[in-house]
Amino acid sequence: MKKIGDVSGSCACALEGSLSAIKQAHDQLHLLTGMATTATVLAWQIELCDVLLIEISGIRSSLARDINHTREAPQPDGRIGLNA
Repeated sequence: MKKIGDVSGSCACALEGSLSAIKQAHDQLHLLTGMATTATVLAWQIELCDVLLIEISGIRSSLARDINHTREAPQPDGRIGLNA
């Protein structure tokens, strides 16, 4: 299984960026939960939830591409992928 440190440069940067955005959105959402509910606070909460969903979706897509790439990669014995 790959760890964040094992992923190639641009992919690792994208993953770190997504994780950072998730952390920031989570922290901001936590701060907003202590505030009185107004239309503005509710709009910010919805926007932060959208950020979380977008970043999680991006990570999921990246992982799916990595799995497909791993399955299609030639093996040292000449076979293709994990299930060959």
